[in-house]
Amino acid sequence: MRGTLMGQRYVDDILRPHVGPFLNGLPGAIFQQGNARPHTARVAQDFLRHFQTLPSPACSPDLSPVEHM
Repeated sequence: MRGTLMGQRYVDDILRPHVGPFLNGLPGAIFQQGNARPHTARVAQDFLRHFQTLPSPACSPDLSPVEHM
């Protein structure tokens, strides 16, 4: 992906066309993302309110073992 990923682009290019349909096909699925700015943008949070999400605490080593290897 070229350019800067901002909240609206995250929704338009990733969440709406890919994540939304995927989650709709998995009843009971829980979506988790990190705390990157596009993830926490109001437009992204508004889109995700239609889905069950798991909160991601900032800088949690328990949720991201790859970053701490």
